Amino acid sequence: MFSKKKRVMSLLLAVMLLTVGLCACGSKGTNTGETAQPADTKTESASEEQKESQAPEAEAAGPDISQEVTLVMYLIGDRPVDNDEVFAKINERLKAEINATIDVKFMSWSEYEQKYPLIFASGEDWDIIYTADWCFYNAQASKQGFYEITQEALETYAPMTAETMYPEAWEQAKVNDKVYMLPMNYKEITAYVYMARGDLMDKYGISSVSTLDEAESYMDAIVKNEPSLIPIDVGSDYDKLFLYDRMYKKANWESEEKVIAIGPWQVMASVSEVDDEVKVMGSYDYPAFKDTIERLKDWKDRGFWSKNAVVNTQNNTESFQAGKSALAMMNVNTAKSVYASVSAEHPEWDIRVFDAQDGVPPVLNSYLANGMSIFSKSKNPERALMALDYLRNDEEINSLFCYGIEGKHWEAAGEGALVSLPDSANYAYDSNCNWGVRNDAYWRVIEGGIPNLADMNKEWQETARSDRYQTFVFNDESVKNEIAAMGEIFDTDYKLLGLGFTDDPEADIAKLREKMEAAGAQKVYDEIQKQGLEFLAAN
Repeated sequence: MFSKKKRVMSLLLAVMLLTVGLCACGSKGTNTGETAQPADTKTESASEEQKESQAPEAEAAGPDISQEVTLVMYLIGDRPVDNDEVFAKINERLKAEINATIDVKFMSWSEYEQKYPLIFASGEDWDIIYTADWCFYNAQASKQGFYEITQEALETYAPMTAETMYPEAWEQAKVNDKVYMLPMNYKEITAYVYMARGDLMDKYGISSVSTLDEAESYMDAIVKNEPSLIPIDVGSDYDKLFLYDRMYKKANWESEEKVIAIGPWQVMASVSEVDDEVKVMGSYDYPAFKDTIERLKDWKDRGFWSKNAVVNTQNNTESFQAGKSALAMMNVNTAKSVYASVSAEHPEWDIRVFDAQDGVPPVLNSYLANGMSIFSKSKNPERALMALDYLRNDEEINSLFCYGIEGKHWEAAGEGALVSLPDSANYAYDSNCNWGVRNDAYWRVIEGGIPNLADMNKEWQETARSDRYQTFVFNDESVKNEIAAMGEIFDTDYKLLGLGFTDDPEADIAKLREKMEAAGAQKVYDEIQKQGLEFLAAN
């Protein structure tokens, strides 16, 4: 165990001396493709003298791993074809190291919002789950759904993580001064891109698809001339609101108020970054909301996406790969994998990638954008913590989880890079919900990928910012019933509007507002404001 720690520290030292730049992600998080310089990796721990005096005794005793266990781990997304083959190799190592194996279960993008909260009350025996600030972390931590990870437990069962976790990540993970997540050990920027068919762009005289206006011109040409293609085939809960998000954020960024989201996303709460009183309102109460819905309605009416988009379970990236659509929007980390596979399968498409930020600075995420937690009712929480320690910090295991099998799905291409092999179609680069165990020390970027990625990275690094409430964690205990009711409205009325499915935007926005108010929106917004003021006072 201690030799493993030394190897990890040596690797980290090498990274500190040799790398520059800012590393970033996606999944919802997005990696810009550059490698970050690690911060001081020590968490709050005993002094070196104390460690030395305690080490022999700890090593002599050690955690009890005499009984073999199978840990059930939940991830989000669709199961890759080669997932079982990859985890057979991971489990071979875990069995040897900690006498445990992992059984992986998946919640698809189309079902995770409904299924995620239910498995906590299902009575099912499970152990580990992906979580994030956008994926139920605070909600479940507040309800004691997650196992508390103490500093003592970290040092006993996850010593490599104790040595390497960014101190600020540990602090950000605290909910009511307790930690329930191992955040990714990775610095991330969220940035979005368009992926377009270069052959079609040339055919219709389109030189760029970087702005909303340019995307509109391109999709209009597709509608008029390519009846067999859907311009952008949005669908599934993963990307239903991508276009809405781009439009709404651009409008608010260009306003004086600099309106941003705050609190749980399903309550649609927004606040001005320049407002020290933290006046919270529904996003539907800002002028930009109506303007956005009207443009989305126009795009929908012009046939830019399917009339079945609301029930479409295939996301726009999958549709683009299948040749059903001419444009896709995704985070840049997803784009790296998609670009490599589609370019190999269809070189005649001349795939091109464009920055979709449209002047809006990308977000420098908190470490909570991706993480892993342990179920509070797990029968083997200590072994689960040990497994996460290896998934995060063992280079071979981490690389298997992130990229698949070396020699089959990928091969090394120099320091910190890889080349995707043909079989990567069955286990795509960074696509297996491995985001919670991303580690700057071992991160590899795809070589020979998106040609203009370096230029986009440079722009994102220069403009990336954290918003004022980036690390704000909302305690929903006093309003959880209201939030549940608002979430149902979010999943219906709001998502319909977000895809432009309305005959009368103004009237339907009024109905949305009325429903939200009846569900208790004001009570929730008042509580967010109260906690927001406390957050500003403490920061």
